[in-house]
Amino acid sequence: MARRCPECYAELPEDAVWVCPTCGYTLRTPAAAKTGIVFMVLGLVLLGAFVYGPERIGLTSGLVPTDIANLTIANFPLLVLGTFGIGAFLVAAAALKIRSEHARVSAA
Repeated sequence: MARRCPECYAELPEDAVWVCPTCGYTLRTPAAAKTGIVFMVLGLVLLGAFVYGPERIGLTSGLVPTDIANLTIANFPLLVLGTFGIGAFLVAAAALKIRSEHARVSAA
């Protein structure tokens, strides 16, 4: 049974993985985009912890070694920005992958 595009119901050729060649509908979301979104949600959680106060989230309770806890508390803004940055980079890379596939399909 042939696969069909969920947007225009056209039959999809075997090489159509990311984009429908007829209407340009994105068929699949790359795993890099999904991973990037997870990193951005993690960044939101870390931002909430930063607003609450990195000293009060329990890093110095003894579960984490003291040196690592103090280093994490001192560099918490970099941790938050780095998490958001990695997420944004992964989402942008996946968007460029889809965009290049759109251009390849349009050129064909």
